[in-house]
Amino acid sequence: MITSENLRNNEGTLLNSSEKQVILNALFESEAQKKAIFEGFCGILILFGQDMKAQWINKGVYQKYPDAIGKTCHEIFCSQTDKCGSCAFQKSLQSGKIESSTQRIGIFGRDGDETVFDITASPVKDRNDKVSGLIVIAQNVTEQYRLERQLRHTQKMEAIGTLAGGVAHDFNNVLTPIMGYTEIIRLKLRQDGFSDKAVYDYLEQILKASKRAKSLVEQVLTFSRSIEKKAVLQYMHPIVKEVMKLMRVTLPSTIVITEEVSEQCGRVLIDPVQIHQVLINLCTNAAHAMVGRHGMLKVKLDKVLPAGDGREWLELSVSDTGSGIEAELLDRIFEPYFSTKEKTSGTGMGLAMVHGIISRQGGRIDVESEIGKGSVFRVHLPVVQRETANEQAGALGNLQSGSGTILLVDDEEQVVQVTGEILQSLGYEIVGRTSPQDALQLFSSSPHDFDLVLTDLTMPGLTGLELSERMKGLRPDIPIILFTGYSDQVSKDAAVEAGINEYCMKPISMRDLSIVVGRFLGTDRETSHAALSTARFR
Repeated sequence: MITSENLRNNEGTLLNSSEKQVILNALFESEAQKKAIFEGFCGILILFGQDMKAQWINKGVYQKYPDAIGKTCHEIFCSQTDKCGSCAFQKSLQSGKIESSTQRIGIFGRDGDETVFDITASPVKDRNDKVSGLIVIAQNVTEQYRLERQLRHTQKMEAIGTLAGGVAHDFNNVLTPIMGYTEIIRLKLRQDGFSDKAVYDYLEQILKASKRAKSLVEQVLTFSRSIEKKAVLQYMHPIVKEVMKLMRVTLPSTIVITEEVSEQCGRVLIDPVQIHQVLINLCTNAAHAMVGRHGMLKVKLDKVLPAGDGREWLELSVSDTGSGIEAELLDRIFEPYFSTKEKTSGTGMGLAMVHGIISRQGGRIDVESEIGKGSVFRVHLPVVQRETANEQAGALGNLQSGSGTILLVDDEEQVVQVTGEILQSLGYEIVGRTSPQDALQLFSSSPHDFDLVLTDLTMPGLTGLELSERMKGLRPDIPIILFTGYSDQVSKDAAVEAGINEYCMKPISMRDLSIVVGRFLGTDRETSHAALSTARFR
């Protein structure tokens, strides 16, 4: 230790008092500067001595680990007794140089908070150039790490979305002839007076399976691309039954699943994909409450008595016989990032997402719970008393017919064939092309020979938008309908700019196709007994 008694000048003689004071002031100022730097540093600063145990810590360490003095680096940062072989601390000890570690430290401090640090270790050397200690500088990069992980996830989902878009386009092209020919067969059988109900039932099952496949494609697109669909008026019981089929093969056999699903609840205005997500989250949450034990999961769908507002409500309840939720936590379970589970068992966003979806659908969600006996979540949605446009349109016999010449363009020959046959049966003359270049050449030679253009979006050489722009350039008043198997590929603004009058999702039912085309070329004639043309297209 330097004192005023042993301070000497270069000649070895004792310094006078004024010289001593100058040196002492310089030492004090140096210590003050060092302290200001260390204490002002917003991150972590630790000085480790020759024994590689903490000798000095700044406020950043003290706030997290007040008893860090005397602890080793791995004890402070990792709460473990074993050394970390690849961290900056060990590297600097071995090399005697400043080392930085890209290793992420998952746990810091005794409170178990998940934190990520970037660490730099700088050796302190004596006069003989030997390492006599280490200074460790650490920055909390938890938020940066979280954002990087979120970015990687977003990029992954974008890649999945791009892949899903291609799969959806091809898959919907496969579904189009399946649904189209099934409806043609059904119509042909009715025209011929065929009366075997079993055959009609088989055809109906094919159509149901095709529509379910179409719905599954839409769900993949919705989840992968974060698309929010518009709410539609429909019954809840098919969604509940579909989810419960999934739950039965997903949940462990120790959980007994029971259903009480009424099919007389009325319809609600909902986004079916989001309600599907809500029910999966509630069932998964209930299963987590019964993990490691035998239990019962009960899902019930029924109509409840009218409330004070005179409206009818549908109730979807999910109950379990799990551990239950403490009363003081019930008011917080719908808060984002709040969770009663272990940190590695969930994000705390499931119930918050459920609450948000139900609120946006005009409903509410309530919860009751008792420790040791379980919980029940009740979702209430208002029943809507009105008919859909399709239901008002009636059965298969009320198809909208019309007249005119339609140029039909799709790179899939089967899609052109089945769509063309359906439109021919409705009274239209069809000119089909599987090449957009051939279609453009044909249209260019005689643009006024056609009353309507119906084109696919994704085609080789020319997309549906590009084809539409060129056709509109030749004849601005030609109505154009765009069909696509992937709606996210075209925005409303892009469609309007290209001159698209309307666009629809593939595959499309015979009734919907007749309605869409009928808006431009339709008449009021009934087509239930129209002759079904099987002629090929010119």
